Amino acid sequence: MQRTGSMLGGEQSGHILCPHYGISGDGLLTALHMASLVRESGESLAQLVDGSFETYPQLLRNVRVDDREKRLKWHECETLQGAIARAKTAMGEQGRVLVRASGTEPLIRVMVEASSHELANFWTENLVLAVQKYQAI
Repeated sequence: MQRTGSMLGGEQSGHILCPHYGISGDGLLTALHMASLVRESGESLAQLVDGSFETYPQLLRNVRVDDREKRLKWHECETLQGAIARAKTAMGEQGRVLVRASGTEPLIRVMVEASSHELANFWTENLVLAVQKYQAI
């Protein structure tokens, strides 16, 4: 959000972020904003949601990486970075990739969101294999 200057962000977990009002997700604040938008628009909440965005299938896979040093330095692996770059290039505007080490568990998380289940599944499996290969080195 900071990189793009976005004023609204959200996750499928339900976190909604409005950095101009605060730095963390706040359910009550989100509910008040939604009520205000519904009232101002004169449309129902369902109509606003239907016209606002298209959801994409999202897959999240966790790869256990017990070696803490390896888990924290995953981003230094050129092979893994190459796999991520290929996925991003291949999907273009039709998807996105997020690979990151968990801050609380011995895991590297692989999330792929794409315009189709087939595309999301293909790149999720591809990236999970790349993380597993990195782990085995």
